[in-house]
Amino acid sequence: MGYKKNMAKNLFPHVPGWEWDKVAQKKQWKKFKSDMGKLWDQYQDMQKVSRKAWKAQWETFFAQLIDMQQTVADSLPDEKPAVPGMPPVPVSPKEFVEKAKEFQEKANAHAVEQADAVFEIQIQTQQQVKDAVSDAVEIVEANLDAIQPAAEETEEKAEAKAEEQPAQKPAQKKPAQKKPAQKKPAQKKPAQKPDGK
Repeated sequence: MGYKKNMAKNLFPHVPGWEWDKVAQKKQWKKFKSDMGKLWDQYQDMQKVSRKAWKAQWETFFAQLIDMQQTVADSLPDEKPAVPGMPPVPVSPKEFVEKAKEFQEKANAHAVEQADAVFEIQIQTQQQVKDAVSDAVEIVEANLDAIQPAAEETEEKAEAKAEEQPAQKPAQKKPAQKKPAQKKPAQKKPAQKPDGK
């Protein structure tokens, strides 16, 4: 464990903001928790404002839609249409539009209620994630005191062990001896026979 810490120090010796002592680490974790808390709060505030604006816009749109339908209903006749050879229509066009308007208002109220419930569930889920991150940081801060001395102790043991071992000198190389060059055996020329002519 100490070796890894030493290696990390050697790899990142000059990175600004990376401190290895306990106090600096605690400050960094505290700042992280604070920054994350602010970020979550800002995000939730943004969602609430957006939701409020959407709801106001929807209510305006729905009211205008109902007004348009009412204008159409007011222009329709009160009498039930009668087509020769067909059974009588149970309601007049005006009554039909009125019933449709009532259904739309009930459906809208139910849909808005469901959308509010879904939004509240999203906010609660985000709050749970925020609490989980905060709890995790607190656990890290609590364990930092226990982890840090163990790592320092291991590092000290590794340094002490390295000091106890005598420094080994590299083996000196002996100068290479040159081997005498081997002569190739001379090829014998075939003996010439004296001419016996």
